[in-house]
Amino acid sequence: MLLGKEKLIPLLAITVLLIGTGSTIYVHATQQELGETITIGDEVFKFEQLFQICQQKELEEIDYSGIALDDMILEAGVTSPENHEYTIIGADGYQKTVTWENLKNGILTEEKRAVFSDLPKAFRVRDVVEIKIT
Repeated sequence: MLLGKEKLIPLLAITVLLIGTGSTIYVHATQQELGETITIGDEVFKFEQLFQICQQKELEEIDYSGIALDDMILEAGVTSPENHEYTIIGADGYQKTVTWENLKNGILTEEKRAVFSDLPKAFRVRDVVEIKIT
């Protein structure tokens, strides 16, 4: 038995709407989940927790304030931090690798943006989700 156009078109429209609704719910749920935590090395922190335990810092020359990136690394328990490189990764996959000296001049803003006073704007990473230590 073949379906006529009168039945097939509404059935396809309902199917497309259900798929769209499901994918919207999935994307919204994963974005909220990504925005709540940051992984530093092997440790996972809630942003709220980091903003309570890390030192506040202001980069007046570029008009940003937040928490010190070097303090975050120390809170994560990294030993000999000057002997490592740090790759800062955003939710969109954008990443930049910096040294310990750069981290000392960097902050994480409340908008989850890594900003450095000694590096060009290209080193700013939005929606930071991870800092890999190598």
